[in-house]
Amino acid sequence: MCFGGGNNVPDTTTQTQYVREAPEIEARKLGLMDTASQLAGNALTIPTQQVSPFNATQNQAFATQQQGLGNYQPYLNAAGNMTAASTGSYDPNSYKDYLNPYQSYVTQGIQDQIAQAQNQSNLQASKAGAFGGSRQGIQSAELQSQGAQAVGQSLAQGYGQAQQQSQQNFQNQQQRLQQAAQLSAGLGQQAQQQSAQDVTGLLQTGTLQQQNAQMGQDAAFKQQMSQLYEPYQRAGFVSDIFQGSPTSASSITMSTAPGTNPLAQAVGAGITGLAAYQGFANKKP
Repeated sequence: MCFGGGNNVPDTTTQTQYVREAPEIEARKLGLMDTASQLAGNALTIPTQQVSPFNATQNQAFATQQQGLGNYQPYLNAAGNMTAASTGSYDPNSYKDYLNPYQSYVTQGIQDQIAQAQNQSNLQASKAGAFGGSRQGIQSAELQSQGAQAVGQSLAQGYGQAQQQSQQNFQNQQQRLQQAAQLSAGLGQQAQQQSAQDVTGLLQTGTLQQQNAQMGQDAAFKQQMSQLYEPYQRAGFVSDIFQGSPTSASSITMSTAPGTNPLAQAVGAGITGLAAYQGFANKKP
């Protein structure tokens, strides 16, 4: 038995499978994607991290250091001048300042005593009728010599004492100048050290204050950055939950078969029915 011409239909079958999440999960994921897309489109304004400036204590340290520059110099200058003066030479004429101002009275007193002795000797010689004699001349010469010797000794003693006192005072003055120079230099060194200690103390205190202020600014900056990135972190947290949680996905398979010949379908159905009938008949007793 021959049937009409065949229908040119492809003999392949195409199947398309769709896998979908549970509706509530799928809705949440789509919402997360919308949120992420919106966040990605937002321009972030990064805050400027602040640096703590020099505080009042540090500025005071800088001013103190500048004011203290060279504060030791006057002491060193004075020490140098006094040291130079202490190396001066002795003036041999300086003894005059230490001569006995009454030396002339002393000399006059000696001369008066000699004159009085001379008068007494002349008087005795006159009484003895020997005035103008050789013996009286010798006595007069001896008295003159004794007077000159006494005056010379008095002057020499006064000169020696003046020289000794002048030299002693000069040495004492040189020693005092050297001691004063050392003291002045020490005061200059102490002034410099004290100024440095003041500056160091102010800087240490100011640095601690600056560090404390900087920690506060760093904490504020960190908090601002945390608030800025919080939505992104929250979205990432939800995404991680979705990735790690079990899913209840369902699949839908759709098949696209080629066009079927109606006659072939009928024949196939008949053959199928005949086979079923035969099988049933064979089972009868």
